Amino acid sequence: MTTRDEALDRIASLAREHDVSLAEIEALLAAPAPEDAPRRAGVVGNILAYLGGIFVFAGIGVFVGLHWDTMNTAARIIVSLGSGLAAFVMGLVSLSDARFERASTPLFLVAALLQPMGILIAIDELSAGGEWRHAVLLTCGVMVAQQGATFGHFRRTTLLFTTLAFSLWLIGTALDLVGIDWAPIVLLLGAGTVSTCMGLERTAHREITPFWYLMGAAGVYAGLFDLVEQTPLELGFLLVACGGLVLSAWLRRRTLLFASTVAILGFVAWFTAEHFVGSIGWPLALVALGIFLLLLSALALRINRRYIARSDA
Repeated sequence: MTTRDEALDRIASLAREHDVSLAEIEALLAAPAPEDAPRRAGVVGNILAYLGGIFVFAGIGVFVGLHWDTMNTAARIIVSLGSGLAAFVMGLVSLSDARFERASTPLFLVAALLQPMGILIAIDELSAGGEWRHAVLLTCGVMVAQQGATFGHFRRTTLLFTTLAFSLWLIGTALDLVGIDWAPIVLLLGAGTVSTCMGLERTAHREITPFWYLMGAAGVYAGLFDLVEQTPLELGFLLVACGGLVLSAWLRRRTLLFASTVAILGFVAWFTAEHFVGSIGWPLALVALGIFLLLLSALALRINRRYIARSDA
């Protein structure tokens, strides 16, 4: 099947899935193509908005660093938590005016960085000590409630990103608090992250999934390797990583393909060094490893070219 035929099949599948009529497709094709100028202006606006957020955060950081030792408790809380709350409120206000809507993303990101820092600083300054994970649980709980409620109202992808980040932090800290080892925690959080991304694939928020696919896959592979290392099940890691390659082709995600490829390469290199070094079969193992890497690289390129790159065209 040619690329053109695959594209037509893809268009037909999407049209049936979203109940798009032939008349709507014809009207869209007959409409004049939009000019590039608005798009370029949008890109420039986004860049300037992100730069503005970076400079705001950098300025606050430099100011706090220079005067931290001379500040009292109230000043430290105000300059950290107060700045975060101010950025959050400014982000909400910017959503009410289309002219400043682009500024909401960097403002929400700055708020998501400053507010938890401010809450932790307030707890540290006002408390008499105790378990630090309790402070983290309180901080994450507050942030999940705030970011989640705001996302539920405004449906902004940035808020979903921060809600997911604080949720993972909250769950990981809670599991660590009850005494679970880090490997099962990382494996569980990674698998949950990948599953969440799969659920977001057919939503308007799918643009955040590449980053979280990478983080989730890294968590799965890191946790799984620690669990199966030096056990009879260690070859099962290779099967899971190969399954990740298949999943990356099905989902058409390069970050998942990259993480799975790196996991396979790393495991094969570790396995040969662990079980064949110092023996007469070591040179043969190196040759076999080289051939395997060449085949794997060819497979990864083929998956990217046939299943992923075409979907982006």
